Amino acid sequence: MPHKPLLVIGPRPLERFLNAYSTLEDLDMQFLDCRHTLKPSVDAFLSENVTESAMPQLENTMFAPGSRMESYSRKPASPRDTAALTNYKEVLLESGLEILYSVHVVHCPQAFGVVLRAMEKVNSVGKVIPGWKVVYSGDTRPCPALVDASRDATVLIHEATFEDSMKDEAIARNHSTTKEAIGVGTSAGAYRIILTHFSQRYPKIPIIDEVDMEKTCIAFDLMSVNLADLPVLPKVLPHLKVLFKDELVVDESDEVQEAVMY
Repeated sequence: MPHKPLLVIGPRPLERFLNAYSTLEDLDMQFLDCRHTLKPSVDAFLSENVTESAMPQLENTMFAPGSRMESYSRKPASPRDTAALTNYKEVLLESGLEILYSVHVVHCPQAFGVVLRAMEKVNSVGKVIPGWKVVYSGDTRPCPALVDASRDATVLIHEATFEDSMKDEAIARNHSTTKEAIGVGTSAGAYRIILTHFSQRYPKIPIIDEVDMEKTCIAFDLMSVNLADLPVLPKVLPHLKVLFKDELVVDESDEVQEAVMY
């Protein structure tokens, strides 16, 4: 099998950093600007019908004229790399993915979420098994684009930096509260919601209402989840609450600044 460089998909500033680092060490990579993996662009490329109309339309979005993010919408993406896009298409096929695309989210100008959807499979008795869909928010405020991208997701992994009482800080820092993150998954009809990116202010796990525990779990560093275990995943949370019951009380002496570092 011929050697292929590693395909890296990310925002343009990451490409500049990696290119600078590659002057010291060969990274053997091929970079694809994630503005070229926004869904309209990906759909057009996969159907081999790339036109100007396939580029994302900004009206009625957070990047529309007059919005806080307008200046970013006018910045050009990296030049379109046909070779990288071709490699992207091959990676999808080899990985059993139907599509992988990026989503503009509300945090900073180069903030994107990502959606991965697997291909359908046919089992040994001829039954069609629908492909799973995983969505990762990255840092963001709750936003319609992410809700739309998360429709009927198998798993939504969403940041929950702030506790619910700190909504004003969440708005100021373009992050989400625990309840807001769960609300995105609920609005999108996600099967399971995994919360992540908690502030250091929370020793172990955030406080989650009982009503929201039916489809919600929390992430830890280096955590991995088998999709086959998703039906039982929410049942882990009550046991975690018991395990860390002595650490669920927030230390009121903590400075808020510690929470907003993120």
